[in-house]
Amino acid sequence: STSIINYLGVLLGVVNVLWLQTAIISELQIGILNYVVDISIILLPLILFGTSGVSARFIHIFKEGNEKNGFLNLLLLLPIVIISLVFIICVFFQNEIITFLGKEVVEYKKYLVYIFPLLFTNAYQFLLEAILATKSLTVFSTFLKYIFRRLVLIGLLIIFHYNLIDFYQLLSLYVLAHFLEIFMLFIFFKNQLKFKFCLPKLAATPEKKKEIIMYALFLILTTGGVFMIGKIDTIMISSIVGDFKQLGVYAVAFFIASIIEVPKRIVHQLVIPIMSVMVTENRNKEFVEMFQQTGINMAIFSILIFMNVWYSIDELFLLIPNGDIYRSGKWVIFFIGLSKVIDVVFGTTDIAINVTKHYKWNGILAPFLIFLTFFTNYLFIHYYGIVGAAIGTLVTVFTYFFIKYIIVIIKLRMNLLSKKYIGIVLTSLLVMFIFMLKPNIFDNHFLEIVSNSILITFIFIGGNYLLKSSKEMNQLIDNSWNKYIRKT
Repeated sequence: STSIINYLGVLLGVVNVLWLQTAIISELQIGILNYVVDISIILLPLILFGTSGVSARFIHIFKEGNEKNGFLNLLLLLPIVIISLVFIICVFFQNEIITFLGKEVVEYKKYLVYIFPLLFTNAYQFLLEAILATKSLTVFSTFLKYIFRRLVLIGLLIIFHYNLIDFYQLLSLYVLAHFLEIFMLFIFFKNQLKFKFCLPKLAATPEKKKEIIMYALFLILTTGGVFMIGKIDTIMISSIVGDFKQLGVYAVAFFIASIIEVPKRIVHQLVIPIMSVMVTENRNKEFVEMFQQTGINMAIFSILIFMNVWYSIDELFLLIPNGDIYRSGKWVIFFIGLSKVIDVVFGTTDIAINVTKHYKWNGILAPFLIFLTFFTNYLFIHYYGIVGAAIGTLVTVFTYFFIKYIIVIIKLRMNLLSKKYIGIVLTSLLVMFIFMLKPNIFDNHFLEIVSNSILITFIFIGGNYLLKSSKEMNQLIDNSWNKYIRKT
């Protein structure tokens, strides 16, 4: 169910971003919308204070009833306290902050009022989703995040198109919908976990309390670094390039490339609580197997999506409204797409470190990650503009995950990569070779995209099936084929 919702959410996102936003609002307005959202997301690690990760790792040690309710109340209290403190600080230093963010922000500063409401709703959406995931209750939260939220924005864009609201009102109603989403998610959370308000309490031994607090502190650094990779480019483009129109082009290109990480989102929701329990119960063999299986399967599907996107990108720009404006983001898609592939392929190394006693390495590496993100973005944006931001992200992601991969090998004695990856590399090279020679078959751009996708999927999935790169994929294909034979 979660997988279906995620992919349906991607479809709605495509309609929303590529066909409605590009047709109805300008690249400037797209830039403003994404700027406000991205700023609120960058601040999330500080606001959450590690609570989302703490819930996944430690919730199972608390007994049902008052003990668990006390723990949940503590988790839910922290974000609102921290948001209040950050808000007070921002009020006192608002002029300095706006100046730091750049001249372009000063011109559109009236929209910055939406940052804190979005920060509040995103924080609690993230936290409630993480707690529900510990009970494998991810369907409803995923529906709200990827279906409900996008349907609301689609509806608002249509209303805006008919001049019933202006852009400022569109943003206001979009933020209001976030509050409605959190309200519905909390009602679901309260009913499913039998949550009751009570005195926040951490009912654990002094040693365990210390472990939880240290884990939360390290998570602030860790998630801060990860969020920084994904969103700091928005701030740096606006401050260095000084053009929200270019930010709008970048946002559309980034969305197209982000489709590649959908398999990671689905897998991570499912395996984080499972792997955490495996570590607690010392089920080391199962832990290693899941680590390797998720890695190979995510690699196959992320590379498949990347190749489908890249080898049809020119036709896609000819299909979307105002495609000539957004075509300048083509190489943003390529470099961000590669960074997403690397992120997905090595994504399980992050989980493996987080759920084991070596989680501190994520915190140790975080300052390096943040510095590297700033440095690469600053360097490349000055030379190559929005494409430079994408190159900077690629360099940062590759460096960061390569170091983590070495840590997993040394500290956990686990190797994600195996000879099975040879099949993925060979089939990828075969697809690349064929598309270097392949001419366009259809004059119709949509039919050309469909034919490209069929050809890529047939070669890549068929080749990996023959080379037996993934046991799970082969079993799925065999079972589907056997069912088809029985029916016919």
